Amino acid sequence: MGALELHHRIPRCLLGFFDRASEGDLDPAGLQAWFEWEEEAFRYRVDPDISPEGLRALIEASASPVPSAAHRSGHSRGGDFARWGRRGGLRTLTLYGRGWFMLLASRRWEKISAEQLAESFVALCRGRRS
Repeated sequence: MGALELHHRIPRCLLGFFDRASEGDLDPAGLQAWFEWEEEAFRYRVDPDISPEGLRALIEASASPVPSAAHRSGHSRGGDFARWGRRGGLRTLTLYGRGWFMLLASRRWEKISAEQLAESFVALCRGRRS
């Protein structure tokens, strides 16, 4: 059957949206954070007025083990990876470059260890200062 991964029907990233919306003021950035929270909450059929504890419980209750290949395939077919990458991914790409993204992908697909990722990061940073 292969390795299993934990899939959350209601994704954990909703916690970040919730926190940003809750911490925001009634300025343009705060309103944008609230609109983004509501959009994501509605996407997963979550009441936007839920409490933080209720959201955590809902997310954990939605978890189920699925085969790794099916899990990754499901997220890529649904466009999740592309959508998630647009949330800050371009800023990270600008800050760290394509090499870092390639290393992150290698780590995600378990082609390198966490130690190798850390060593590579140090080498990349050293190269950027020169």
